[in-house]
Amino acid sequence: KKSLPSSSLSPSQSLLRTMSATPNFKPWPHPMVESHGDYRAEAYLEDHIGGKLYSKQHSLPKLPIPSILDTISKFLPTALPLAKSDEEKETLIKACDDFEGQAGELQKRLVERREGEMKDSSWLQ
Repeated sequence: KKSLPSSSLSPSQSLLRTMSATPNFKPWPHPMVESHGDYRAEAYLEDHIGGKLYSKQHSLPKLPIPSILDTISKFLPTALPLAKSDEEKETLIKACDDFEGQAGELQKRLVERREGEMKDSSWLQ
């Protein structure tokens, strides 16, 4: 197989050449890994890749689920300065006032998910 000069390689071809010349890169176990939204199905990649990046992955603490009030208390001071009018500010405040009641069921489901199907992973994934 004829080798192309470095100057005529596309960026992706150049990266592939570098990866094949670097002994620390492991080839992927499949030509393509397609995610279906559940990170746990791809967790084997952490073990396959190995190295320092994922060496402590399994011992990391679980992320806390912030309360609805905590979320609002961080969101509102961030969003209010972005409002372009008093009407927008009032709308943001009203939306936050209504949010706790609207998000209660979702918050409950998130906590149940963390304690159930996602107990061995992060609720964020």
